[in-house]
Amino acid sequence: MVFKPSSKDNFIWLLTALVALQFFNSLFSQLGLRGANILVNISMTVMVLMSVWSLQEVRTRWFGLKFVVALLVVILMVVDSSIKSNWLAPFQLITMFAFVSITIYLAWQQVMFTGEITRNTIFGSICIYILIGLLFGFAYLMVESIFPGSLVGLDGENWQENLQVTIYYSMVTLTTLGYGDITPAGQVTRFLAYTEAMVGVFYTTMLVASLIG
Repeated sequence: MVFKPSSKDNFIWLLTALVALQFFNSLFSQLGLRGANILVNISMTVMVLMSVWSLQEVRTRWFGLKFVVALLVVILMVVDSSIKSNWLAPFQLITMFAFVSITIYLAWQQVMFTGEITRNTIFGSICIYILIGLLFGFAYLMVESIFPGSLVGLDGENWQENLQVTIYYSMVTLTTLGYGDITPAGQVTRFLAYTEAMVGVFYTTMLVASLIG
């Protein structure tokens, strides 16, 4: 018998995958392991597969699109790990941005304004918050790949090496902490930064309204 997540417990699996992604990517970066790029690709692939698996009951036309995008992400990660070339980076970042966007939409449909507060909806709201941070993180990386130097404080040679630092910057911007160790130097990244800060405030407001409404 194959275990399938239900609408009552699916977000705990997604949340576990997201937290594990953040932790292990931070650990790989901290240890400076050889082949860290491949390890990041593997962790991203696992997160993508777990996301598809945990939200498989949300059967909309967007789930089918998400499955296709997820397949592209996995293929690009496998190929990138095999050939070790930076020319795939823009395609990887674009597909990951699209995948996270669709995941947020599907999770939003299940969590927000359902009229019922459960442990799963609380986990789901946390997942959406983390996913928003990831979404902007990939947006920053896309801008950095097009306009190098858009974020001051990145010293990696490729997006995998800059991923954790960029996610860290995205999360502190989303929560409006702004430590200042990473700063936006380009106009597009500055636009993304204040947009993300507004989204963070707006999301928490919408979340409170959803939970008490």
